[in-house]
Amino acid sequence: MELPLLMLIDDEFGVRESLKMVFAREYRVIEADSLAAAIPQIEESRPSVVLLDLLMPKTDGLAALQQIKQIHPSCAVIMLTGINSQQLAAKAIGLGAFDFVGKPFDIVDLRAKVSRALEKVVSK
Repeated sequence: MELPLLMLIDDEFGVRESLKMVFAREYRVIEADSLAAAIPQIEESRPSVVLLDLLMPKTDGLAALQQIKQIHPSCAVIMLTGINSQQLAAKAIGLGAFDFVGKPFDIVDLRAKVSRALEKVVSK
């Protein structure tokens, strides 16, 4: 059975590499350093779950979330951010994000959230 596909979208190479190491055993992992680089991959590969950095150069994370959900509505998007804001989290959830995780993130918690997101996608 093929592993589920997880996409990492973050402008920081170190964050992508760390996340890749965390998830490489349970998921096929693809990555992009910008929304522009991610869109063609999302259209072609249709990842089950996307981890999306909220703050990237030249990209509004909430607008990126909307664009991803427009292209691939069944994809579960988990927002990653260094800004711990309940208002921002509520807005992201309202726009279709599955969850909102603050940086630095707890790996056990993040793994659990990705697993729950995948369960939701698979059960659709």
